[in-house]
Amino acid sequence: MNEKLLREEAIRRYENGESAKNIYQNLKRSEPWFYKWLKRYRMEGKGWAESHPYRPHRIANKVESSVEQAVVEMRKHLEQQQYAQIGALNIRWHLEQRGIRSPSIPTIDRIIKRNNLVRKRKAYEPKGISYPVIKATHSNHVHQFDIVGPRYLKNDGRFYAANVIDAFDRRCSVNPSRRQTRLDVTRALIRCWQVIGRPIYLQMDNKLPMRSPGRHPHSFTLIIRLCLELDIQPLFIPISEPWRNGIIERFQNDFDKMFFRPQYFKDFKHLSESAKDFELFHDRNHRYSTLNGKTPLEKCSGPKRLLSSGYKLPERLEIFPGYVHLIRFIRSDRVLSIFGEKYHMPGEVEYEYVKATIDTKEETLGVYHDLKLIKEFKYKLPQTALDLSKIEW
Repeated sequence: MNEKLLREEAIRRYENGESAKNIYQNLKRSEPWFYKWLKRYRMEGKGWAESHPYRPHRIANKVESSVEQAVVEMRKHLEQQQYAQIGALNIRWHLEQRGIRSPSIPTIDRIIKRNNLVRKRKAYEPKGISYPVIKATHSNHVHQFDIVGPRYLKNDGRFYAANVIDAFDRRCSVNPSRRQTRLDVTRALIRCWQVIGRPIYLQMDNKLPMRSPGRHPHSFTLIIRLCLELDIQPLFIPISEPWRNGIIERFQNDFDKMFFRPQYFKDFKHLSESAKDFELFHDRNHRYSTLNGKTPLEKCSGPKRLLSSGYKLPERLEIFPGYVHLIRFIRSDRVLSIFGEKYHMPGEVEYEYVKATIDTKEETLGVYHDLKLIKEFKYKLPQTALDLSKIEW
């Protein structure tokens, strides 16, 4: 017997004088079931035994089509902006800046998903091509550096974080700043090297504050000159290959999930102070499987090469003797691009990685493949110093 006929029989028997308990027990149903349908019978009249759909006639808090369209358009707009966050938090912030009442973060996430705007990253697949990686063998051998941001404080605007991690022991340096100018990056690096020590190599991507300007590729930026002055070798990973800086990329994810997202910061000062506590907690407590379960401080070994706490940049910063490295992938055009300048490569390195090293003492550019020098060029450097006397710190 189907459910509708069962309900009708129960009420018919009750109307004929049979007790409720006897009815629902005989039909192998519960007491609430019986009284539910008795109530329906008395209140609804004809059609009372029909099943009602579970879906409500009116969906509470349904997003208006205009608001959904605003979310979709903002997402697409942010995807076109270099370095911009495209997640729900940033979408909400930008909508509110435009005076649009934004839905909640979970609602924005649902809108993005149902409009097929979720970006799925393709997993990296090794191609069997030799890559000139520098494997860290001790503390302060290789530091990986990256800037995360912009991120947004609810009541105090946006910020960036210039973060560093030691590739050997995973000690970190977290440095929030309002902007990501060369001065902000320089301050962050100086503080890092005063706390965890100077590396031999500083490995980073190709963001503008770090690399040389296009018009004067031989002049070098403040960050490159700072590294050379402190006997540090800048190392630029291939363009558009962030996974080559995988350790700092994973740390940036931890920075978001463990530090920034879970807590409320009343202002930028509060965030900056909390960042120091996070640094200390991370280095003392975060256990890495790649370190055999050790914490960064337990793994730390070798000379720290701490930068003096009283260090000040000279008023005029020369290009000191040292090395600047760039790893690049050579495509079918066989062109090696060094800070915007193009150099023709031999056929043997087509579809291969090379390491280009600028020797600032000898003023040469050497190109290496599998540790073998395959090309060398003259690389004349300017004799003028970078004037820092008018910079306010």
